[in-house]
Amino acid sequence: MAAELGDESLSKRFKLQAAPRTLASSLLDSKAPDLVSQSGWDIDDAEALQDSLASLALVTESGPTPQFLEECISAVRNMFRNMGDGQISISAYDTAWVALVPALDGSGKPQFPRSLEWIVNNQFADGSWGEADLFSAYDRVVNTVACVVALKTWNIGALNVTRGCEFITQNIHKIADEPEDHMPIGFEIVFPAMMEDAKKLGLDLPFDHPITHKILVERERKLKKIPMEVVHKYPSTLLHSLEGLRDLVDWNRLLKLQSKDGSFLCSPSSTACALMYTGDQKCLQYLNNVLEQFDNAVPNVYPVDLFEHMWIVDRLQRLGIAHYFQKEIKVCLDYVYQNWAANGIAWAREAVISDVDDTAMGFRLLRQHGYDVSSDVFLPFHKDDEFFCFAGQSGQAVTGMFNLHRASQTLLPGESLLKSARGFTRSFLEEKWRTNDISDKWIITKDLPGEVEYALTYPFYASLPRVETRAYLDHYGSDDIWIGKSLYKMPYVHNETFLALAKADYQLRQQQYREELEQLFSWSLEHDFEKVSVSKEKVVEDFFSAAANIYEPQLSSARRVWAQSGVLTSILDDYFHTNTGIEELRQFQAAVDSWDPSLIDSENQRQSIIFKGLYNSINAMAAEAFVTQGRDITQHLIGHYKSWIQASLLELEWTEADTVPQWPEYIRNAESAIGLERVMLPAMFFVGDELSDEVLGGDEFKALTQNVNAVGRLLQDIHAHKQGEPTVAQRGNSVAIHIRNHPEKTEEEVVEYLRNTIDANMQELTYATTTSQRSNGSHAYKKLFFHMARLMHFFYRDDAGFTPIPPMEHAKRLLFTPLS
Repeated sequence: MAAELGDESLSKRFKLQAAPRTLASSLLDSKAPDLVSQSGWDIDDAEALQDSLASLALVTESGPTPQFLEECISAVRNMFRNMGDGQISISAYDTAWVALVPALDGSGKPQFPRSLEWIVNNQFADGSWGEADLFSAYDRVVNTVACVVALKTWNIGALNVTRGCEFITQNIHKIADEPEDHMPIGFEIVFPAMMEDAKKLGLDLPFDHPITHKILVERERKLKKIPMEVVHKYPSTLLHSLEGLRDLVDWNRLLKLQSKDGSFLCSPSSTACALMYTGDQKCLQYLNNVLEQFDNAVPNVYPVDLFEHMWIVDRLQRLGIAHYFQKEIKVCLDYVYQNWAANGIAWAREAVISDVDDTAMGFRLLRQHGYDVSSDVFLPFHKDDEFFCFAGQSGQAVTGMFNLHRASQTLLPGESLLKSARGFTRSFLEEKWRTNDISDKWIITKDLPGEVEYALTYPFYASLPRVETRAYLDHYGSDDIWIGKSLYKMPYVHNETFLALAKADYQLRQQQYREELEQLFSWSLEHDFEKVSVSKEKVVEDFFSAAANIYEPQLSSARRVWAQSGVLTSILDDYFHTNTGIEELRQFQAAVDSWDPSLIDSENQRQSIIFKGLYNSINAMAAEAFVTQGRDITQHLIGHYKSWIQASLLELEWTEADTVPQWPEYIRNAESAIGLERVMLPAMFFVGDELSDEVLGGDEFKALTQNVNAVGRLLQDIHAHKQGEPTVAQRGNSVAIHIRNHPEKTEEEVVEYLRNTIDANMQELTYATTTSQRSNGSHAYKKLFFHMARLMHFFYRDDAGFTPIPPMEHAKRLLFTPLS
């Protein structure tokens, strides 16, 4: 399938195809040196940056071109168009079981002779069958035993059988060296049963080998724990491996647990065994359908439609290229939602049991895209304060808990179950990290430890979309291998095309962001902001805070005004809280209230620069927004500065009077004094929504503003308190004031209370930014509230044992550092 999609050729062209000279020249001939000289970093940083840009030019000289980008996009869209029940690689093990089925007409011939042909034609040079791209002794041995048993049963391919037996004899000892997590599903149950079949057929295999004996003992131990009466009554994961229990079950009783599509838990091998024992026509129809799909062979599980629909969306989002496929993603998620069930979902719509891995992935994606899903869906996976992959299972897989952890962080107010899941899964993943035990029984992936480390270091509330993309470009495996009864691949989930497109997009966005950053440097110089201590590094940081969240190519104006507002906010914060007389500040307040430059003292250079910079920038933003909004929004922009100035002056008055306010009064004013809406509001007018006066003055807008400001102020105050930093202008601190107002509480109790307050506000923001997508009204602007709250977590997070990369290092990686 990968060859059909052109993955290999795209990958090669990504490395070889020449790009237009304009891209390289824009970096080396003009813009790159300017950015280096304006960066504000020391000479070592500047030299390193020049080296990085020179390396980037070499990379971009060999791609990507716009045509290449379009071809990648087209290839991915073809994947979406071709999605059905799922693209998945062939399983020799399951194909062998299908080949074992005797003809239902009693002729004594195989029911599926062409499956036998497939086995003969697909043996490897070393005599084995299995996954070609990864040698796993478990996988090769179980596939090879099944194939030689099938061939010997029908006395076909004597040479193939001999070579297969030789491989098993020479390699079975390697199982002892395999990671236990790489053991295929049901291996201890099905392998001994297959070896017993091989012995009855007179095959020359190592039946007395210590490994064979060890696996047999484990099978007997597990069988003693399996209540067969329960197996016959209720759907369980054992339905996936019935061929290993074929002599222990009542097949007629099991038929009532058959899936609607005729399979037993979507397993061709289990269904083939059921067909042998029952002759059931639904089993036959299922196998015929799968054989037709895969040209007379079968995968280890089918269908995998829900899995594919969800994991494609997840990968595209994390790679930062989902914005190219919004219509296709909606179709995928609509499909998942149509098959959503109150007790969760599995990998396929026809599966009779659900699992936490698929349920968590579906829940998170659906919730983030505005679908109405209840957290009660996780009740079947929760018992005695623990969470499990399958209901009743005694154990957790890392990826299952990882995806549940990601889902749990989208909790809404009152969802105590998700809150419990969040705590449980974080503790589980932290323990796995500490013990260096981050491997998984369901997938062999490029960098699962890296994915887990990122999730623990930057939880959902502190993870910026473009920062996650930069990390995931290193973590994503284009050829990851999944573990079922045998190893298999999902070519629509892991492929070179996704990675090539993501890298090409990342490079093009870097070019765009550097051009936008150069414009910001020019704007800052034009307004003489360097004279009021605005460093170029500060401009880079504020632009990074915009680009890391508002990253889509069409949102250039939103990024620019966000970054400009961030710079203006920093200038005013410094002006109001660094040795400026209160009378001068009141003069500044009067000028802002009247929006009149003549009220500024022209002899006061600092005040003049700051007010003129604010005045001209706000007016320019308003003029530009007039095109998108159809009205003058100047007063809306000025209004938030007025509120901020008033709150800041009150804090200064408290300081001058040596007054310690009561907690309610302090926090009410503090939320205005941080004034994060000064940064968010201008950008809101450029994200595609027409914001009416009713929206901007409405209760919801006010509540969202209160939520984000509370988050920002409390995070700042907790950070400052823990670092022992003096507060700006001695304005007070949430922790200190709350302790003084509540002497019965310890410092730890106060901090915990404030953190819970932050969490409650984040849940409100999550609710607003997810549920709003169900309406036909404006909602894009609401995401900016959540973006700002995430930024505050990003900059003021508690590392909790995991050391984050400094923010400016992230800025350099996002804007300048080329991809390897």
